[in-house]
Amino acid sequence: MSKNELYQYSVISALMEGICETGIPVKDALENGDHGLGTVPRMEGEIVIIDGEVYHFPPNKLPQRVELSSILPFVMTTRFKPTFEKIIPSLTMKSLPEVMSPLLPSQQNQFLSIRVYGHFSQITFRVAGGQCKPRERLVELAKRQQVFALEQIEGTLFGFWSPAFSGSFSVPGFHLHFLSKDKKGGGHVLDFDARSATLQAAAVCKYMVELPQSKDFNLAAIKNANSEELKAAEGGNNTSVEASSS
Repeated sequence: MSKNELYQYSVISALMEGICETGIPVKDALENGDHGLGTVPRMEGEIVIIDGEVYHFPPNKLPQRVELSSILPFVMTTRFKPTFEKIIPSLTMKSLPEVMSPLLPSQQNQFLSIRVYGHFSQITFRVAGGQCKPRERLVELAKRQQVFALEQIEGTLFGFWSPAFSGSFSVPGFHLHFLSKDKKGGGHVLDFDARSATLQAAAVCKYMVELPQSKDFNLAAIKNANSEELKAAEGGNNTSVEASSS
């Protein structure tokens, strides 16, 4: 994949249905990008890819580097080359859409890749606990997820803005994962408050999805993701924005 193109393996609707046993090797994901996010088999934790390094946040353990042979049943990755950059004295999850101007709202119907580095006075993130049985749905896993809140910590957020119409393929709105500078904490971001933050972003010029060919994926019809269940499971934020009046 060329710079600022988005490669995705599988779709969020499959994860919602608990389809996450097989996938692609990390090596193949890195051939398509150097930044991204995803999950591991049975959704036992979260994945973030920053500068070509892949970290796994398992439940009840410190983050760990991932082997190139490890399998990812869902991943979104891009060769990140920012076309937009701002240094911001204060940034929160709530203020992120406004600070993303002019990319939002002018390009709200495109995918955007986003990276934030800064000092976080507060950040809240979750780690999925993993399936207890085959095809256990993501909304059930969310009921027993581990939620962490850290204060006064440096680190990097990376993720994507996905347009509202993409809800069966990805998480509409902002989907961000966090990795602390000391590599000891991270997960799926629920909220944050950053100081002295550097925000970088780029509009995605091409979106390519590879569908699994497994028997499990094709066993039954995968329906459109239920928006309320998706929000409960993934915490999609700010799925639409409006232009400010001048």
